[in-house]
Amino acid sequence: NFDHFQILRAIGKGSFGKVCIVEKRGNPGKMYAMKYVHKSECVERGALRNVLREVEILSRLEHPFLANLWFSFQ
Repeated sequence: NFDHFQILRAIGKGSFGKVCIVEKRGNPGKMYAMKYVHKSECVERGALRNVLREVEILSRLEHPFLANLWFSFQ
């Protein structure tokens, strides 16, 4: 869950949330980009289906030139 990560810095911001560089607690030196999405805003704007589709697609992909999905939680 979210508490397993330490936010190091923000690197981007979008319509529904932001992207931060994070480090998994207990695993120093291993960094990830975390996309933090405001679920309530997605629901209000009718974009929840798109977010779920993005998670579904990213969970199936694995390629060195794409951002791979390592964790997903609510």
